[in-house]
Amino acid sequence: MGFLAKNIGHRRILMPLHIAHSRRESLMDLLTYANNNVPYYEGRYDRFLSDAPALSNEDFYKAFAQTPVTTKQDLSDYNDRFQTRSLSGKIDLINDGAPPNALQALWSLFIRKNFKISISTGGTSGTPTYRWLDHHDANVMAQSFLESFHMNGWRRGESFVVYYPLQSYFTDTYATFNNWLHHLFGFCVVPFETVDRESVLRLLQTLQDRKTTLLVIFPCVLQRVAEIMKAENMPPYEELKYINVSGEFFFDCSKAFIQEMFPNARIEITYGAVELGELAHQHGDSSFDYKVFNTYAYVEDGDHDAMIITSLQQQAFPMIRYQMEDKAHIVNDPDGTQYLMNLEGKNTDFLYGADGGKYYASFFNTMVNDLNAECTGNIIHFMMRHEGVRADLNFVLKEQNEAHQTYIIHESRKIIAETFPQFSDISVNFPDHFNHDYTRKFKIIGEGDGLSEVVGGYYKRKAS
Repeated sequence: MGFLAKNIGHRRILMPLHIAHSRRESLMDLLTYANNNVPYYEGRYDRFLSDAPALSNEDFYKAFAQTPVTTKQDLSDYNDRFQTRSLSGKIDLINDGAPPNALQALWSLFIRKNFKISISTGGTSGTPTYRWLDHHDANVMAQSFLESFHMNGWRRGESFVVYYPLQSYFTDTYATFNNWLHHLFGFCVVPFETVDRESVLRLLQTLQDRKTTLLVIFPCVLQRVAEIMKAENMPPYEELKYINVSGEFFFDCSKAFIQEMFPNARIEITYGAVELGELAHQHGDSSFDYKVFNTYAYVEDGDHDAMIITSLQQQAFPMIRYQMEDKAHIVNDPDGTQYLMNLEGKNTDFLYGADGGKYYASFFNTMVNDLNAECTGNIIHFMMRHEGVRADLNFVLKEQNEAHQTYIIHESRKIIAETFPQFSDISVNFPDHFNHDYTRKFKIIGEGDGLSEVVGGYYKRKAS
């Protein structure tokens, strides 16, 4: 399998990108193409492209920062206009919302290559929009995932397993063709409808049978896998080398607990989006700090705590100065390397404190860490739901301990009352786990049930 995956699959079918251009040259190529071939951007960069050759690097990026921003509403309202004209002659791989069977998909993807395919973005409102891929852009997106795996420690030719909900990202279609996928590309899919004892056992058996080095999984799903392993007295799985998570918050307490169940795995988090592919990978020990993939993306600070990101390699459906709904502090090294520091996730997922400041997930991560310092690491998961004057703090403990519970109740209520005086009714609960709809993002803090945001890739409908 390793020979085929490394020398045929990963090396021949999923061709690594060979990018000789500088970021500035990549931007110029992208803007020139979009300006001439993509209806939404057509003519938008005439002035910039005319002035750019004479500009210094500093002035070049200042001028680029004055070009229009693209929003998710634009993506929804003008979806067809984001497609390059060359897509009009390609076969829609999803016919009337129904994905092809595995053989048809592989034939269209890797042999004919004359296709376009839509994938859904996430949706805070519950209704996602879409982006389109052709063979080139699909390869760019696939390579961005492989780049994140590589930074996690994985190497081409090694086996990896994807553990995803059955109804997302065509998981069911891929799973029916797992043996071919394993031999050609070195990966297979383990789908689940619910994370329970049976599906966890199936996952662990697949990891063992496929001699897997890397597991790709959502953070909240990985948390539940580890909880079930602990509750069912399953032994820690020691053979796994790497775990790559993405898409949600990943608290220190969760990672520490999961590490006990996968003691030899290097667990790291990647940041990305359906619109853009994977963009950055964990930098250092914190799951809130990331190093940007400079050959794939250029990141800018935007207004209202919203990052602005340009995908440098995608041309069939360009995303240029796309305003994300995420908050981070962008750091630029002199050599051009970019970092996302203190990435908090959605810029709307915060609470106002007594000092008028905005408090995001990292505040609660620190709070749990401080509590855990006095509770021998007994807290393994946390979630807060609020509504009106009521705040419900929910702590999952590794072991029931009355002294720890008493301490957590007293200290957490004190911290919340002092920091957020708008909450006069504060309850502290100790569930054994959190039930969760895995087609929606798990949020650490949220109003009401906090489950309004649909995970990207869930809705498999054709874009209208």
